[in-house]
Amino acid sequence: MRLSRRRGLRVRASATLFAGVLAMSGCALEATEPAIEVTSGNGVFAPLEIEVTGLPPGAEVSLRSKTNLDDMAFAARAVFIADPDGVVDLTSAQPVDGDWSAADPMAPFWAGTGGSVRQASMWDEPYDVTLTVADDNGNPLAETTVRRPGLAPGIRVQQVTDDGIIGVYATPAEMDPGEPRPAVLAFGGSEGGGEFAAATARWIAGLGYPALGISYFGSDGQPTRLEEVPAETFLTALDWLHQQPGVDGERVFTYGASRGGEMALWLAATHPGKVFGAFAPVGAGAIVCGVPDTTLPAWTLSGHPLVEDCFGPEDTRIPASAGIDVRAITGPVVLACGTEDQLWLSCEFADDILNRRELEQQTLLARGEGADHYVTMAPYIPWPDLTDDPSTLAESHTVRVELWQSINETLAAASQ
Repeated sequence: MRLSRRRGLRVRASATLFAGVLAMSGCALEATEPAIEVTSGNGVFAPLEIEVTGLPPGAEVSLRSKTNLDDMAFAARAVFIADPDGVVDLTSAQPVDGDWSAADPMAPFWAGTGGSVRQASMWDEPYDVTLTVADDNGNPLAETTVRRPGLAPGIRVQQVTDDGIIGVYATPAEMDPGEPRPAVLAFGGSEGGGEFAAATARWIAGLGYPALGISYFGSDGQPTRLEEVPAETFLTALDWLHQQPGVDGERVFTYGASRGGEMALWLAATHPGKVFGAFAPVGAGAIVCGVPDTTLPAWTLSGHPLVEDCFGPEDTRIPASAGIDVRAITGPVVLACGTEDQLWLSCEFADDILNRRELEQQTLLARGEGADHYVTMAPYIPWPDLTDDPSTLAESHTVRVELWQSINETLAAASQ
């Protein structure tokens, strides 16, 4: 599944410093006017198209991006060879050197290094990215500024403390309570706290859907570790979400990443009246034991372990009693994994879920060869703190794009 591209405003930046006659391979070429042409898409996660035109055929040029945000500068650079028409089309042109290696018009936006993502919210609102093309001597040829929409522009956010919930409720700015739409209960993984859950809720709201992001351990009044966490925490949050104006109670999804994935699937499988479908990137289709004490259950219900026999992430055999009945999930299931996941066997878990779902049930898997565990992050922005391997970064970003396209399309289809 892929999002359709819609052509929007085209921005053209002409060179001010590239005039006269250039000598290329001993041949004099007429003066040209290099330009950066950007075709913008519609929507938070809509990709762009970028072309550099007006170059001498075969010219070596560099494309640089720079973003100043939160007192930090994120920058990326790649070197290209112009085609016989004097064009570098980032959709098809492969860099010969630089911070990314595959053809990707969005690489200037996600491959940036130099800064640190202190909080995911720093990318919520619109921001500017400067693109500069320079010749092989470093002389600038053309420059333009691209206005990026942000991941969650203009959304409304409120803290939620009702009924012991510790969370954040994010809603689109244009949401009409009289027009119900799908909603999501979001939570993170083994970090337990609400920061990633809140970020995920904001990203979903940025797509146009209300989302409640909750903490389930590590916050005041909650278990201090991923041990004996009450499933009631999630059930109470689901009840609260169902009661909110503008929420379509028949189209509520759960989103749980990593260790949260098993809870997202369990809720959808055992409470179909409250949960329609599940997003469970790098999650397991079985109940894993507690962390760090694997002799304790991770989850309880009415004070008892959620399943009779949980398993440890290092186990090679999953007890049948630990499995989640993923076939009982009535709506779509969206998964993601990376073959170079260093935390656990996310692709093996994803394949297990996929194999146990019925053929007619909608199950989407974004699988990345060489991708790592951190494929759940929002796409098209830099996450330099997660890895220093450019190949891993690129493969993981590819999965992020596919995952969030699938989430967006799944929620859009549920709106029909």
